[in-house]
Amino acid sequence: MSRGINGRRVGTVTRRIFRQIRRDRRTLGLMIIAPVVVTVLFAFMFAGSISHVPTALCVSDEPLDTTLGGEISSQLASNENVSVFQRSSSTAFEGLGESIQAVLLLPHNLTSALVTGQNITVRLVVNVTSELQANFIQATIANSTAEAAAAMFGRSGVELDRNITFYVPLPPMGINLSFNLSVANEDLGFTETVGSTFAQLLSHNDNVSIITCASREDVVELLSDEVAIAGVYIPADFTRATLRGEAPALELFINGIESTEAATALSTLQSALSDALSQLFGRSTEMNLTYVYGEAGMSMIELVGPSMIGFLSVFFGFLIPGIFFLRERQQGTLERMHASPLTDTEIVLGYVIAFIAVSLVQTTLVSFVILYFSPALLTSVLVMLPSVVLLAIGSVTLAIAVSYRMKNELQVMQMIPLFIVPQMFLSGLLFPLTMLPPYLAVLPYLFPLTYFVMAVKAVVFFEATLFDVILPLGVLLLYCFLGIVLSVARRSKS
Repeated sequence: MSRGINGRRVGTVTRRIFRQIRRDRRTLGLMIIAPVVVTVLFAFMFAGSISHVPTALCVSDEPLDTTLGGEISSQLASNENVSVFQRSSSTAFEGLGESIQAVLLLPHNLTSALVTGQNITVRLVVNVTSELQANFIQATIANSTAEAAAAMFGRSGVELDRNITFYVPLPPMGINLSFNLSVANEDLGFTETVGSTFAQLLSHNDNVSIITCASREDVVELLSDEVAIAGVYIPADFTRATLRGEAPALELFINGIESTEAATALSTLQSALSDALSQLFGRSTEMNLTYVYGEAGMSMIELVGPSMIGFLSVFFGFLIPGIFFLRERQQGTLERMHASPLTDTEIVLGYVIAFIAVSLVQTTLVSFVILYFSPALLTSVLVMLPSVVLLAIGSVTLAIAVSYRMKNELQVMQMIPLFIVPQMFLSGLLFPLTMLPPYLAVLPYLFPLTYFVMAVKAVVFFEATLFDVILPLGVLLLYCFLGIVLSVARRSKS
């Protein structure tokens, strides 16, 4: 004769399980302390940041071996129509209009101004007897200046400040256009290099720990010996090639096996190189970065923390109730209960309610730990709550259903690599689902954690509402219903 479910009898079973858990300190510790300890370890691992990545650096870069002032003087000296007299700025104008027809003043910042992208003015003073000769002097010096700048930097950028004086009327044509030129070259050149600035910037960056090398081979050797994760080699002509507008080769060496540290080092090196070029040459590109979702500098715990709550809920919600329920069967407790007025459904419901309560306590403790390391999630806790509860109930009831059909604890443990571990890698918790090959793309959607991750990411990061995640919530509800049905389903006497 069929009997209905009696709530008092179900409550009696539930209270008995609570008393048993309270008396069994080992089980109590496993249920309460273990989830907290595991979560703290996860949080410390994910909340930390990678720094002081060992990086080998070899800088062979050399400064410019000449100045623009010296190059202009050489260009003029090679012109057969010009006699160059090197003087200081204080004596440059001696004999102007007599033995000297023109004076060229090259400022101290001539080279550095062009290197940093500025235009610079060179002063030219001419005192001759004819406009023809004045134009000739002006054209000769302008051409030599432009050729010198183009030879060094691939561009001119030099303007002539002309001061021309005629002291007699124009002479007849056929005049000798050769002239004497006084040059006051105060150009100090440009002694900085990209390599030295790059190394200086890296030395002040805590993301990398610089190991100075003498050669390219030493850099490669340090990576081969696993002493360094990343390496940089800057060749001797890097600065000169950069100033000529070429694309110099800077060699980066990466230990790709240590991908996380390598990514940190690579990002730091790229940023330092960009800053070095900007600092030396004033060449930078403005980029406006706007975060549509999230913000700069989010730690790993902030990104995976909400999803980790679900994974730990599945792990402990499946493992502990499964083993505990199996132990009850092995010790004959269930058989003794069957001798009482309790029905099979009431017994199972009593266990289900008790372990759902335990699982919710575990999930609450795990959530508090995650929130401690990532307080920003506090605003989304209430929206996450339905997903967490459904996942916990489904995992507990499925564990009881599975353990009812297992013969020993080893068989329950074997469910970990079959049901729990795949969810860690195939749910989108740690890796995006797009990394899977097309023929395995459907596999993640067989696991409940996938839908939990979809739901919590949407509500935590993408400002979604419960209505927006109705599909994953529906799947979790189906998972919960399936677990309950399987756990209370009628079983054979054997």
